[in-house]
Amino acid sequence: MMLLIVMLLWRRPSPRQMLFLLLAEVLLVNTVIAINGAASNPFNAVLLLPVVLAFMLLSWLSAAMVLSVSIAFQIGQLWLLPRHGDHAAMMLSHYYGMVVGFVLTAVLVAAVVRYLRQRLASREEAIHQLRERQLRNEQLLAIGTAAAQLTHDVATPVQSMRLLIDEIKEQQTTSVALTELDVQLQRVEQQLRNWREVADDVRESRLRPYAIKQLWHSLQHLLLLARPETPIRWHWLITAESRRIYADGTLLPALSNIIINACEAAQGQAAALVHVSANTTDSHWRLKIENPANGVSPDLLLQLGFRLLPSDGGHGVGAVLTNATIEKFHGEVNWCREGDMIVTLVELPLEFHAENHSD
Repeated sequence: MMLLIVMLLWRRPSPRQMLFLLLAEVLLVNTVIAINGAASNPFNAVLLLPVVLAFMLLSWLSAAMVLSVSIAFQIGQLWLLPRHGDHAAMMLSHYYGMVVGFVLTAVLVAAVVRYLRQRLASREEAIHQLRERQLRNEQLLAIGTAAAQLTHDVATPVQSMRLLIDEIKEQQTTSVALTELDVQLQRVEQQLRNWREVADDVRESRLRPYAIKQLWHSLQHLLLLARPETPIRWHWLITAESRRIYADGTLLPALSNIIINACEAAQGQAAALVHVSANTTDSHWRLKIENPANGVSPDLLLQLGFRLLPSDGGHGVGAVLTNATIEKFHGEVNWCREGDMIVTLVELPLEFHAENHSD
């Protein structure tokens, strides 16, 4: 036993070496106990230590092997007990009780250690996910700060351009090019106003009700403006159209960004068609986007939306922003592959009232 402890402290053995060490320990201790009274030896409780170490350090099957061998040796030692004589007959039931007590204790200890190990593993996984989320939030904070600074910097030249265009119009020297420039500038100004409204909603934690049918039409309108060159098939599979989603102004840009990413991934494919369908369950609204895409590995899909990933078209910032936005409204985004298609599934809770919203 001391040799096992010394080896653990000196050098961490591999799982296979650890299994052999524990089995050798069980065999050695059982041999010593068998020579010194077999099951009547009160020191058989020492055999609980290899069981505990096995369930702490080894896999489930290896630990179960150590437990089974320990129990088998203990049961086998019953055949070494004297069975003749009045004293032996009187003590035989006591010896049986010691073996049964060891078996029950070993199983109970194994179950407790296994449970505690699973709880510890789940807690470590939760801590890991929390660290990943904190890192993602720090990255999003840096991106948001840069976006706010960029918006502030763009607002000043936009205002100057508006003044120059108004002066040119007053001189009655307008042309078709100037009119088109005015239209495009109005779009930029509208985008800046929308961004300020969204920022106010986020800052004040204001949620608004989105009717799912209205949200659907808004997505169609935005995609018609953003990606008119990509064919999109829209499938409305909902009968109850009056249900609502409570969210702030970041919801619509997040959803449209997912579809825009799908359109960009479909570009250059043999079939560039993108399918977008909407459906509902009793408690959730589901948006499903299907687009053809080659060269996307399953490992990349598992990381998409959770960390910034370098690619030819960007760094996955849009997916990370979208995923964080959907999670803020207690929804989730999942990416998977079905044949040659990449499927993005968005789920958002229905009728989630603002009073229940917490972030």
